[in-house]
Amino acid sequence: MRRSNYFNRLQKLTVLMILITGLISVDALSQSRHFNAQSVGMGGGGTAYIDGFNANFVNPANLMLDTHRNRTQIGIAPTGFKAGGTLANFAVYNDYLTTGLLISGETRENMLNDWFGESSANTRQMAGTVNLSPIGVSHRRAGQAFSIATRFRFTEDLTVNKGLAELMTYGLDADKFSDPTPVNFNSSTVAFAEISFGYARKMLEIPNLLFAKDVKLYAGVAPKFLYGVYATDADFQSTLQMTRGSQSSPFTVNHDFSYSLNTIGQLSEQLQAFEAAYNQDSDADIDDYVDYEGDDIGDVDATGFGVDLGATLEMDVSYLPIPLFIDKDKTLRLSMSITDLGSITYKKTPSRIYADGVFTYNGAQDEDSFDDYFDNLGDSLKTDVYGNFDAEQTGGIKHTLPGMYNFGASLEMGKLLVALDYGFGFNNDGINSRRSVLNLGAQYRLFGFVPIRAGTTLGGYSSAAYSAGIGLDFQFLEFTVGASTVANSRNSGSSATAAWSGFVIRF
Repeated sequence: MRRSNYFNRLQKLTVLMILITGLISVDALSQSRHFNAQSVGMGGGGTAYIDGFNANFVNPANLMLDTHRNRTQIGIAPTGFKAGGTLANFAVYNDYLTTGLLISGETRENMLNDWFGESSANTRQMAGTVNLSPIGVSHRRAGQAFSIATRFRFTEDLTVNKGLAELMTYGLDADKFSDPTPVNFNSSTVAFAEISFGYARKMLEIPNLLFAKDVKLYAGVAPKFLYGVYATDADFQSTLQMTRGSQSSPFTVNHDFSYSLNTIGQLSEQLQAFEAAYNQDSDADIDDYVDYEGDDIGDVDATGFGVDLGATLEMDVSYLPIPLFIDKDKTLRLSMSITDLGSITYKKTPSRIYADGVFTYNGAQDEDSFDDYFDNLGDSLKTDVYGNFDAEQTGGIKHTLPGMYNFGASLEMGKLLVALDYGFGFNNDGINSRRSVLNLGAQYRLFGFVPIRAGTTLGGYSSAAYSAGIGLDFQFLEFTVGASTVANSRNSGSSATAAWSGFVIRF
């Protein structure tokens, strides 16, 4: 067995905790602001223009908007995907990993510095979201509106530090790891469904106000019931140090580690079963116990509540002398909303798996066993570090929704709609970010029923993104798509978004 095979084995062991937490979360990705095909195409906002049942998740006051005249809207399976973050730095990836360079020596060092910065403790993050709304219905009357909307949300958030990247690219390099080097990662996965009940009403109407006419104030609220599907949180903190020895004992590995895994359901039960078996017999193999197949993925005792709320001020500003649109009807909307207030707690056999200690491995003691060094190291890591853990019952895993403040303004002038959104998150979970985000977008309705959309996103969790969208949008039927991507991911990472409206019927 050659050294390359040994290192491949060590790589697998290094990410064992990631694999455990990823058994059911490979396709699960998070979100902050709700998005549909229109908002994605127009730069990701929507606080002052998304209407119908989608308004439940963006600004419930917009249930009162009559942008499509028809009072009832039914939508089937609108879907969206968004992912990105500082770890997804495709500019660095393209510079080093697609040009045929040998990733070693100075090239390897420059690549990691460009990706993570100078310090081994620096971290980079990646998250994403998949959301699917099986069905939504809204109905508007003269003074009030009602809606019900469902949505499945899948969240994944991964953070790794430069030390882990160095381990994966350098391998067991005694020169690189001669000083204690942090090797850390943490991961969070959450999946849940929600049923949102929206209500909005007209609070105020003023016939004339300065330059505006027909001024209306709408307010809305959308409480929602949450049903959990799965959740797990993993945190791995460690330092790695290696010293070079003699030929008979080529390396000494010192690994000071501390990790914890909070999980529920079948995986929790399997890990607890392995812990009990290991306490009886140290030769117990974790592979004999952890074999998650998802048979009871929906059997989760997890419920919670949340709410979205907002207000919209709508006014006719047709008298404003805007060039090129002098004779067009003009509608200005100013909106504010607070979305995703609430939390959900997962309580299906919850447990915390944890371990901490210092692992020291001195390797082979004679030349004949030199070739077994990495095999023995791998077995020791699996048994003495990652396999020797304690398990305890917990009160559950609490997931706080990615709350966000949103402000939006939109101006509709005939077939043209321009919009601006500003927002910031209340936490940094997944794609949600406390870093302010600005969205700019426009839509032109070619022939009246072909919306051509474009926009940009500045700030938030990634570099500046640019978006576009198109489709068919009649008064009675809609089928549209939108997508966005980052032009230069070098500074703040990349992101990609895609959404389609599903089948929307209005009458």
